[in-house]
Order: sequence, then C-alpha cells, then structure tokens
Amino acid sequence: MKEKRPDSSRLRTEETEEGLGEDRKDPASLNAFEHLYEHFRGVPLKYIDLFIGICVAALVVVVALGILKGRGVF
Repeated sequence: MKEKRPDSSRLRTEETEEGLGEDRKDPASLNAFEHLYEHFRGVPLKYIDLFIGICVAALVVVVALGILKGRGVF
C-alpha cells in the first residue's frame, strides 16, 4: 500500500499562514503599502485607507487651487 501524501497546495497554505509573521519582519519583501500598514498594526485598515484617501483628495484640491490662482481667478 502506498502512503497518502499531503496535498502540497494545502501544505504551502498552512506553512504560509504559520510563517506569515516571520515573512513580515523582512522589510525588503514588502511593497510600499504593506510597509506603511506594518507600522500601524493596531489601527484598522479601513481607517488607514480613509486617511490616505483624504490626503489624496486634499492634494488634488491644493493643486487645483494653485492652478486657478496662477491664472488669476483668485
């Protein structure tokens, strides 16, 4: 009789979930957003995304006001 081998994809998933904390310690393996999120682990992700969205919207407003002021509207 042959021994049953564990499903390799399931095994990789389990290893990935268990070793997730170890992989996160290597900053070279993180992209920019993951690196930012790692600094704010205690803050829910939706609040971080909301803050980033507000900052982007504020940047757009400031640039638009600068364009309008440069054209003499203000």
